[in-house]
Amino acid sequence: MGMGHVPQDSPRAQGARAEFQRPQHRRAARQQHLANRARASQARANQARAQFAEDLVAAWYEREGYTIIARNWRCPRGELDVVAWRRGVLVVCEVKARRTTNFGDPFEAITPLKMQRLRRATAAFMSARPSLPSPVGQIRFDAASVLGARVEVRIGVA
Repeated sequence: MGMGHVPQDSPRAQGARAEFQRPQHRRAARQQHLANRARASQARANQARAQFAEDLVAAWYEREGYTIIARNWRCPRGELDVVAWRRGVLVVCEVKARRTTNFGDPFEAITPLKMQRLRRATAAFMSARPSLPSPVGQIRFDAASVLGARVEVRIGVA
């Protein structure tokens, strides 16, 4: 016998037959598939909202006389949502978008850790893009909140 007795038949609940097992499995798989599709749909909606918010913020900076240098610039250290330039000032703006304030104000999502990532990503940006319009006199970090279609920009948050 060795390690113990291994039954020849697979263990099932008493009275359960194979034809009753398969449809239950299919139903569970279908429910899982629908849940995955719902999550994917929500992720696409969030990405679209973020893109819309970044468009609004970039338009705000352009109206204020800034030149947009980069959008969604990525590196291993992080991502810069909007990078703008005006008269020797390089502005790095973190954009946060929400549909409602049910989960808090969008500015509350900008934590000290996020600001540290922004600084590191900005340093990588500066070394990767040395050809700026003129020498950088100042680097400023702004934060922008888009709630619905309303834009609020806080200048010099860090």
